[in-house]
Amino acid sequence: MGKSEITTGLDMGSGRITCIIAEHDEEIGKIRVLGGAVAACKGLKGGMVLNIEETARCVRSVVEAAERKAKTTVTEVYMGVRGAHMQAFDAKGKYSVPRTDQEITGEDVASVIENAKAFHIAQGLEILHVIPQKFSLDRLSGISNPIGMHGALLEVGVHIVLASTPALTNLLKAVSEAGLRVADGPVYTLLAVGELVVTERDKDLSCLLLDAGGQTTSMAVYADGCMHFSKELPVGGDNITRDLVCGLGISMAEARMIKEKYGAALTDMTDADQLITVTGLSTQTKKEIRQRELLHYIQPRVEEIYEMIFGTMQKCAYTSLSGGAILVGGASLLKGMPEAAKQLLELEQVRLGSPAPDILECPEEYATQTYLGAAALACYPCLKNWQTDLHSYSGRGSALKDIWRWAKDLF
Repeated sequence: MGKSEITTGLDMGSGRITCIIAEHDEEIGKIRVLGGAVAACKGLKGGMVLNIEETARCVRSVVEAAERKAKTTVTEVYMGVRGAHMQAFDAKGKYSVPRTDQEITGEDVASVIENAKAFHIAQGLEILHVIPQKFSLDRLSGISNPIGMHGALLEVGVHIVLASTPALTNLLKAVSEAGLRVADGPVYTLLAVGELVVTERDKDLSCLLLDAGGQTTSMAVYADGCMHFSKELPVGGDNITRDLVCGLGISMAEARMIKEKYGAALTDMTDADQLITVTGLSTQTKKEIRQRELLHYIQPRVEEIYEMIFGTMQKCAYTSLSGGAILVGGASLLKGMPEAAKQLLELEQVRLGSPAPDILECPEEYATQTYLGAAALACYPCLKNWQTDLHSYSGRGSALKDIWRWAKDLF
């Protein structure tokens, strides 16, 4: 990487597309956001393409708007994906060192990680990421770098992320038809966000990362310094908005505005008797309601979302999270969401996630949850820990060759 390099993050969200163009300045070790743009996309739903032509048009429009603000042009992007079509789980690999000297090399590391991928993949799915966790050598666990050590049996734990092949193909085709190239294959947006907002201390303490979007909520558990669990839930902020639409008889745009301006997840965060004027589906129809009425629609849905998250946490092996939770995403901005998460998820602490200022230099316009996913994707190739992701998307060719290159570079 030279003195500076332009990178572009393209977050293909639940129902909108966000773009951030950034510059990595190696002299000061910071990444600067140069420009960005966001737009709703009718061609996307739940992170999947419904209409390639409409999605391509929206991609082109958003990227061009970001280019104008950044005063530059881009030809490739780091494309972030999410949605219910994705699956993830932990796996283990073993490798018997064949040489008599038994000194662990980068090739041995590549081989044991490749062995961790020796499982049946259902038709229509493919490996998107293989993320190494910890190694063990002759049953001695907790090793972060085994190269140079001696032993006969090398083992590794990995976190594997799968995605639907048709879903990825449609996303890639839409971006290609917009005249752009996807750099290094698709990236799981939650992984990039975690690298940007989850600190090493958070990872060591064990914490929950929640990315609450419009139509999906992504969740990941970090423990012992790395990601150990991730899952996509088919719920988000749009569910709350639609409840207001049905309950109050108003449009989606009106419901979204009311929710963002007056809504809250907790009763004590509202002026219950404040009167609010709402416009019905007929623009001629207006009525006044009290703010407490909004809570009748918002609170049950917030509780349902957090109950779904809590139930998922109980099913995984990581239920003790001394680091609490980190909330990101547009839906996390509803007043009282961190406080509600603390209560309903039974956690000691919950905070809104934000990039460390020594990593990202960002104008106020883009320093919001709306742009965080795209900003994380723009930072992804420059972040300190990004090498720990063995990106295994099939479009990159030989996975074993890629793993060997990673091991050699990292160690």
